[in-house]
Amino acid sequence: MVDHELSELVHGGNITSKTNLKDLIQPASIDIPIGECCFLMREKVMPFRRTVSSLVHDYSLQKIHIDEGGIVLLRGQTYLFECAFIKLPPGFRGSLSPKSSIGRVDLMVRGVYDDCGLYDTIDRDTEGRLWLEVSPRSFNIKVFPSQTLSQLMVFRQGNATEIPSLPLQLESHPPLIYDSHGNPLPLRLHRNAVVLSLDLDQESVGFEAIPTSQVVILSSIGSHDKEHFFRPVIHDQKAKAITLEKDRFYILCTKERVSIPTTLSAEMVPFSQHIGELRAHYAGFFDPGFGFGGGTKGTVGVLEVRPHETVTVYDGQPICLMEFFLNSAVPNCPYGHAGNSYHNQSGPKLAKYFA
Repeated sequence: MVDHELSELVHGGNITSKTNLKDLIQPASIDIPIGECCFLMREKVMPFRRTVSSLVHDYSLQKIHIDEGGIVLLRGQTYLFECAFIKLPPGFRGSLSPKSSIGRVDLMVRGVYDDCGLYDTIDRDTEGRLWLEVSPRSFNIKVFPSQTLSQLMVFRQGNATEIPSLPLQLESHPPLIYDSHGNPLPLRLHRNAVVLSLDLDQESVGFEAIPTSQVVILSSIGSHDKEHFFRPVIHDQKAKAITLEKDRFYILCTKERVSIPTTLSAEMVPFSQHIGELRAHYAGFFDPGFGFGGGTKGTVGVLEVRPHETVTVYDGQPICLMEFFLNSAVPNCPYGHAGNSYHNQSGPKLAKYFA
């Protein structure tokens, strides 16, 4: 569903929050704000056949109120925030993904929903409370009431069509990926997804998070010194290769430039055993209009990579898979026309919080 359809859901009371959601609607998603309190959890636990509030009662260590000064979420801890009440119309389902800036600071944000045993999933024909499970991985993070950490996508069953039925329909669409010179590239498909590769053929190939006790303040845009949080990734110029260390966090980018026409949306697959033992992306949703229109021939996809084993990777090596979906309509305001931060990003761009 796209912006004007999502507006109708909000207006009809299908998605409600203490924060006005009408101002948080994106081309094909709704930003989800946190509430004024959260719970420090003893451990992670899924609400399988239970409400999240009952799990909070059994597993929380502390209830924390958030005033206008915000609170600091400590690295290595897990917090639950109550966010919204959702009752989608019959035949609709929901999916969640962290916002781009959130993924780029290694803040793990997952949607948990009453009676559902799956992360980031709102089953069709159900109603319940949506919570966000928030776990800082590399940095201490300061958040504020009504701050948006995740985004909700709504799918009409049978209308959002995933590849493999998509390739035949894509013939009528503009190219989806380009090279660095603006030349369209053929799609390399693996099962029901497009394969994207790693770019190590540039002066700055990426960044690696470094240990620090400093805090990323999510309300402060462009005010953090990146050298306090990241160091550049140096690669072997002859082999065009880098070694990714186990359980470290990296910002890298795709060699291909992605272009999402207004008739489609896309999402990177976080994990694939065919790519390797690594998480390739945290915030993987691409709104319609990303890298598209106005003479733009694609924009690189930034990767938030966390390997689960030490691995050496090479320029042009497959690094992630991208799934495409047909939108049920064309958005009134495509990506890049709604004050978006990464429409013209080039190379492995850090989050907007860094100067």
